[in-house]
Amino acid sequence: MDKTVYISGAEGGIGKALCDTFRAEGWMVVGADTKPCTHNNCDLFFQEDVSNAKSISRIRDSLKRKKLSIQCLINNAAVQLEKKMLDTTEDEWNSVIQTNLGSIFLSTKYFFDLLKDCSIINVSSVHARATSKGLSAYVASKGAVVSLTRAMALELACHGVRVNVILPGAIETGMLKKGLDRNNSPEQAMERLIKATPLGRIGNAFDVARLALFLADNEQSSYITGQEFVCDGGVLAGLSSE
Repeated sequence: MDKTVYISGAEGGIGKALCDTFRAEGWMVVGADTKPCTHNNCDLFFQEDVSNAKSISRIRDSLKRKKLSIQCLINNAAVQLEKKMLDTTEDEWNSVIQTNLGSIFLSTKYFFDLLKDCSIINVSSVHARATSKGLSAYVASKGAVVSLTRAMALELACHGVRVNVILPGAIETGMLKKGLDRNNSPEQAMERLIKATPLGRIGNAFDVARLALFLADNEQSSYITGQEFVCDGGVLAGLSSE
């Protein structure tokens, strides 16, 4: 294993698929999550809060002691708060912004000396482009992730670091299920979602993971940086008014 990938949010639905996909391709996988690891696809795992600078420092110091460099940094950790803006507390707002956005700043800043010919992949959401009611903190954080990606790409290009962002749509994960549970009938909500998707299905976490693998490859995507990659089955291509 001569390539190492760091994946935050490794215990989430997309996180597990990322770990599985990269491990299958021969990468050494370093995972991090606030939850304990429940799968065998991480060579190293840190149960840490990646929105906290001290936690990121501990991970960095451990990787340094092991003399590891990072060829792909995937900022996937996220939380979703389902509350209207006027009902959201300041603490809730700050927590969502720090987890979804601040963790990207921290990982890039603290891990920078470990990045070697690195591809950084930030995970945002289609909610950065178009959204629905009751997700204001989440939407603000994911929109900021897209903007931050462009700034990072410009600043880090001279260091040989590429930075891109993936915007997943409806992906079959626990987060999607929780969101659908807000409806009177989650089953009918799922049916409407599938019907509104041009490709006629809900996304699989491996759809996102395989896209990340492409963006991590310094041969296949060597001239790509600062770009947004929507993975949503074609939903954003259509007008909601038609």
